[in-house]
Amino acid sequence: MTTPIFKHHYKVYINHTDAGGIVYHANHLTFFENCRRDWLTSLGMNGYFFNTDGTATGTDSTEGKIHFVVSHAELAYKLPLLVDDVLVVTVQQAIKKSASLVITQHIYRNDDDFTQGKIASTGVITLACVTNGKDGIRPCRLPKVFL
Repeated sequence: MTTPIFKHHYKVYINHTDAGGIVYHANHLTFFENCRRDWLTSLGMNGYFFNTDGTATGTDSTEGKIHFVVSHAELAYKLPLLVDDVLVVTVQQAIKKSASLVITQHIYRNDDDFTQGKIASTGVITLACVTNGKDGIRPCRLPKVFL
């Protein structure tokens, strides 16, 4: 098992699950998103919107601000996640391209599964870097801080 770039624990609550207490498939994406956000925050990038130099600009998307949108997601579900599990969610790899990040993430049901490399789900998420302008939302290069 390769050491992750980042890992964080999240608890599964009843609102994450279906009537049988199993995490609804779309909520795996929520746990991946929360982990990516916490990873960026740990790197000092604690905003959703960035200036071209990579500094955070707050939570509004006023003209000219750079942000990320999911342009592609591949998911594989291997083990169910259950209510009250304390998940380990990781960022395994981040590949930087000129205008996007491709991030591989794993979810483990608990610390024991993490230690044993027993993956519950895997996601490969492509984040496109975009900017809001007069002509709408357009792709743009990654801010220097990401390179």
